[in-house]
Amino acid sequence: MKTLFRLGLLAASTLVFTSTHAQTVANLDLETWSTRATSVTGGVEAPANWQTTDDLISSLVGVALPVGTTTVTKTTDAHSGTYAAQLETKTYALVGQTFPGALALGTRLTDFGSLYSGVPYTARPTQMQFYYKLTRTGGTPDAGAVSVSLSRTTGGVSTDIAIMGQTLAPASTYTLVTIPLTYTSTTTPDSLHIEFYSSSTQTPTAGTTLLIDDISFVTPTATRAGLLDAPVSVAPNPSADGRFLLHSPEPALLAAPFTVTDLTGRVVLQAPTASPATTRTIDLGTQAAGLYTLQLQTEKGVVIRKLVVR
Repeated sequence: MKTLFRLGLLAASTLVFTSTHAQTVANLDLETWSTRATSVTGGVEAPANWQTTDDLISSLVGVALPVGTTTVTKTTDAHSGTYAAQLETKTYALVGQTFPGALALGTRLTDFGSLYSGVPYTARPTQMQFYYKLTRTGGTPDAGAVSVSLSRTTGGVSTDIAIMGQTLAPASTYTLVTIPLTYTSTTTPDSLHIEFYSSSTQTPTAGTTLLIDDISFVTPTATRAGLLDAPVSVAPNPSADGRFLLHSPEPALLAAPFTVTDLTGRVVLQAPTASPATTRTIDLGTQAAGLYTLQLQTEKGVVIRKLVVR
């Protein structure tokens, strides 16, 4: 996925311009913005610790842009706090080309094989979470996209040890996304890479707006083993119709946001924080028969239960 979007931007830029918690990571709540002049003459406001469409295009053409694309801006329409990042697919008037809003974690760009540098990171989180809204105008069929990976560089070669991508469908209100991270080895990563795009195609259409806020990671803690025995029961299980009822004498446990994944790790259902209660319903009625994993992201750690649909 990362290669798809990078090459799309690269191709468009070349065509036009050649003719002329987890471990703490800064600004994942996207509250801090500043003006920097590295990519646009006279400066452009951008989120600290992140690169944008302007940075990428400027790097590819080798000069600062005379005017910004305005594809990444801050908005007060935030999930929490004061600001969120607003990514828009727009036609850049200077060159007549359409670019998606691109937001990538890191403070610099590297070679073409890994354009976004990411940030130093040595934890092994199990999930990344964030909130988003996405709207489209004029019948635009496009969707947003996100990519997250953890890598390690050895001998000058960077290798991904966990990578996941997902498209983002239209959502009129802030929606929680939980992306499970599956590791290909026990290696400790040294870098974290996150990329958001307001388009999931190499030929974007102007009119898609993606808002991103409150990015976080879930990392196993020392108390997780005990939480596996937390007082949360499921009935019926197996379920003939895909409906399950959770029970717990501790309402705070069932109020936690949750995700349900299938055997491949694909998220099939997710829900935000609910009001505390001793019961909570999970409906997998539209899913195929099989084994699913429920993960409740409580304040103390992760509660996991297996769900069987017959």
